[in-house]
Amino acid sequence: MKLAYLNLGCPKNQVDLETILGGLVEQTDIVEETNGADTIVINTCAFIESAKRESIDAIFDIISLKQINPNLKVLVTGCLPQRYKNQIANLVPEVDQFFFAVSAESTLTEIQKFLQLPVSRRTPRHLLNPPHYAYLRIADGCNNRCSYCAIPLIKGQYQSRPFDEIEQEALQLAARGVKEIVLIAQDTTYYGADLPIDLSLENVLTALNEVDGIEWIRLLYTHPAHWSDELIGTMACLKKVVPYVDIPIQHISDPLLQKMGRRVTRAQIEKLVFDIRRRIPDIALRTSIITGFPGETEEDFTELYDFLQEMHFERLGVFTYSHEEDTLAFLYDDDIPESVKLERQRQIMQLQDELAEERNARLIGRVIKVIVDEVDTHNNIAYARSQWDAPEIDGNILLTDHVLKGEFYNVRIDDAQLYDLTGMVVFEDGTNVC
Repeated sequence: MKLAYLNLGCPKNQVDLETILGGLVEQTDIVEETNGADTIVINTCAFIESAKRESIDAIFDIISLKQINPNLKVLVTGCLPQRYKNQIANLVPEVDQFFFAVSAESTLTEIQKFLQLPVSRRTPRHLLNPPHYAYLRIADGCNNRCSYCAIPLIKGQYQSRPFDEIEQEALQLAARGVKEIVLIAQDTTYYGADLPIDLSLENVLTALNEVDGIEWIRLLYTHPAHWSDELIGTMACLKKVVPYVDIPIQHISDPLLQKMGRRVTRAQIEKLVFDIRRRIPDIALRTSIITGFPGETEEDFTELYDFLQEMHFERLGVFTYSHEEDTLAFLYDDDIPESVKLERQRQIMQLQDELAEERNARLIGRVIKVIVDEVDTHNNIAYARSQWDAPEIDGNILLTDHVLKGEFYNVRIDDAQLYDLTGMVVFEDGTNVC
């Protein structure tokens, strides 16, 4: 049986699909091309309206293949059926099976039963990205209850993974050749708070720092309310933890932060950013912003814009507010016109473009360590990343040297574009690679 897949959404969703495919890899012929497949698994996202539309469009695109192959089985997993289990089957009856289980392990078992395959034990994930890096989920679910967010409705309460299980998976990934581990959860900084024993994210970072073969450890999806001096100190001291962290702040206006249920103030965010940069001077901070949250005034937006201009976040993403049913914010009037949301988003991204261009220009002439993600032999170009760039979401360093995928190199930056850099591999003595 040829089984194809389509993954939508965030890295956490990707890990779910990798877990499912890991259990099917010895029972099916997993292929990337949907044409000619006997079964296609669509792993959906339903976090915000645009993600729901993308998921539904993808489902309709895939079921159209039944016109060519009437025996094609279309299976849908992920957040869309989990969130809309009572409506989704009637919306798209052409789908052969929706899977409503939240855990990837339970979904795998249900898929195996549906396809009449043996129910297998848990096996290593089938990694979907280049094999030198991997996402490592340390928890699932969320207890934060931000007023705009549907994730707790979909994934339930926060559940930290057992510490030994995280450590064991890291060892397995390293044995498979993974050199960079990217830690993910709905809130990585909350790790251990739900456990009966005294464990925290600092313990996870310290343990992973000792894993042979792992050279970079990267931290995504932290919450500004859950940072501590101990965590900052741990990041500063551990050699393998790269100077990069993702801290979505969403806004900076205190009234809006309160309405959003963020449980943090402007003053606390400013202090956190200051403390991190003071103790980890060369760090790259990534954040996320929401424009057009109900009640956002021009004064609120100006305060946000000025704050971002002052703080110079190295990486930034901006989302327009999505009015999601069953969230607390759904009780508010969605009173900001879409055109205003988009214009505010545009202004912030324009500001970020200017800041990024200035920052990249300052890197010209520096020699930095990079890892090569892809090599395009046809066009004689390689795509690499620095320690300040997360896979898939940040910029690239473009190389024309002969380099190997998954290897580290020292690169002198020769030119800078808006988000990407170009460089040349150098030896330790500063000479170029021939």
